[in-house]
Amino acid sequence: MADKRTELQTLAQAIVQRSGLHELSFRQLAERTGVKSSSVHYYFPEKHDLTAVLISSYSEAFAQRLAAIDAQPGSLRRKLSGFVDLFEQAAQDDKLCLCGMLAAEISSLDERCRGLLSGFFRQAELWLARILEQHQGEVLSPLPPGRLAAVLMSGLEGALLLDRVHGAGAHLQAQRQLIDSFATGAPS
Repeated sequence: MADKRTELQTLAQAIVQRSGLHELSFRQLAERTGVKSSSVHYYFPEKHDLTAVLISSYSEAFAQRLAAIDAQPGSLRRKLSGFVDLFEQAAQDDKLCLCGMLAAEISSLDERCRGLLSGFFRQAELWLARILEQHQGEVLSPLPPGRLAAVLMSGLEGALLLDRVHGAGAHLQAQRQLIDSFATGAPS
């Protein structure tokens, strides 16, 4: 049974990352996984329950990836490159960052999901600020770490959106170059 729940969750995440929460229906999940709609409701009673699970799971996986970047020795430039890699991975198969996509639909989220979504972005910006602080001697920006982290995060999320419109990944690549210009140290 846990496998079916995981299958539903994986499919739901892919749909939201490609098309948004408004395109996700329990009927669609049921049809595509070969179960009854009532079975989807068994695992996720309401759409906001599924959304909360998606955000939590995505946030946990993102935190694990950040921890893996932390565990690797290296310069600020190398760590920031690893961070950009996460966004490039999210962009594969015409997807967006799950939380970036949901941020566009914030008005349709319940309070719990809004809190989880806010937590995801806070987690990412705090990680960036901490890395920038730890490597302060390698930072080539007058902005304090927290502000620079906010700029970098918003730039990456925006690049994903614009690349979706224009294709070819040029905006994400421009973000990589900009972020690279903020750091000294070994190239990525």
